Amino acid sequence: MQKQKALVLFSGGRDSSATAIEMVRQGYDVTLFTFNGGMLELRGDRGDSAPDIRHAELLNAFPNQINQERIVSNNAYLLRKLAIEKTNTTHVVYPIALILNVLCDAILYCKKNGIEHIACGFSGYQSQLDRYIEQHPDFFNRLKDFVSTQRIELHAPIILYSKEEVVDTLLCYTISSNSLETSSIFSGVPFDKNKAVVFWDESLPFCREYINYKESASEYTM
Repeated sequence: MQKQKALVLFSGGRDSSATAIEMVRQGYDVTLFTFNGGMLELRGDRGDSAPDIRHAELLNAFPNQINQERIVSNNAYLLRKLAIEKTNTTHVVYPIALILNVLCDAILYCKKNGIEHIACGFSGYQSQLDRYIEQHPDFFNRLKDFVSTQRIELHAPIILYSKEEVVDTLLCYTISSNSLETSSIFSGVPFDKNKAVVFWDESLPFCREYINYKESASEYTM
């Protein structure tokens, strides 16, 4: 029987790498999907960026389960529309805008390529902190419900993991356990939960319109 395919949102950091491992262990063939953001030296095209390093390690550990091709998205359209253009007019929660940007383009890639599963690296040890509000269990459930409306299942296989459990998962398969991932300029800032919910509710209709518009085009690219 042919294995199911899964797209893993992949920054090259510990958590997304452990997520890729767990999806392989659950029996999926995995393709990695990277949003090209952050500091230039960590996302260069010389093969030495964080995602390049960890992708190579994952391929060495799982040559038949990890896709040789890593999908890279440079599309920040939703981030501009949901956040940057609204900076002076409303309360913007940039981490939520960023994950919605990445997730919507991942959804479009999946629908175009017949993939019914997406996995994200939300982790237990980060989901307890206000500055990672998009990883809170209630926001993950909102994301999961949104993705399900597109007939795709969203997974977070390490959402209950401690930092030690994430590191142990990597070391078990000889994957480097250092934090190599691209540093987001939006991280490290606490957010008010109630305002974050309002921002979420305001953003979701635009995300749905975006997906519908892209799907209705005769051709669309990542």
